[in-house]
Amino acid sequence: MRPSDGNLLRPLPRTTRRLAIVWPAAPWVCLLLPLAFFFLFHEFLVLPRGTRIELPTSNAPSAARAGERLFIVVIDAQSQFYFQNQRLDLGTLRTNLMTLAGMPDAPQTLLVDADTRVPLARCHELAEAARAAGIRSLVLHTRRPPP
Repeated sequence: MRPSDGNLLRPLPRTTRRLAIVWPAAPWVCLLLPLAFFFLFHEFLVLPRGTRIELPTSNAPSAARAGERLFIVVIDAQSQFYFQNQRLDLGTLRTNLMTLAGMPDAPQTLLVDADTRVPLARCHELAEAARAAGIRSLVLHTRRPPP
């Protein structure tokens, strides 16, 4: 056969059919399913940076009033103080509290997030530093016991 014959230029018969789906769902499912998984479980997949503390449990209602402005100090299991995202020793913390509590319209309550393994004497040292800075009340932050 020569190319000039009409047999070679004839289209081949189709053996496939087009899918009847109007909306191509597969690409969207492949995109949204992993995004939904990571959105829902991101706290379990990536641990947050920082120091982990275990708060003591208590059934007592919170002593801090809603909307009240607070200074927040965290004490970790190694009895180190954290204030305004910085690790400080007690002397520097006392100086910072005196400076900030002396400003007009400053909070007059100190919220303490202390790990359960912190000795009571360390909390007492913090309370004395807060009293020397002019802070009127100190609230120990707790969590509710599991049901």
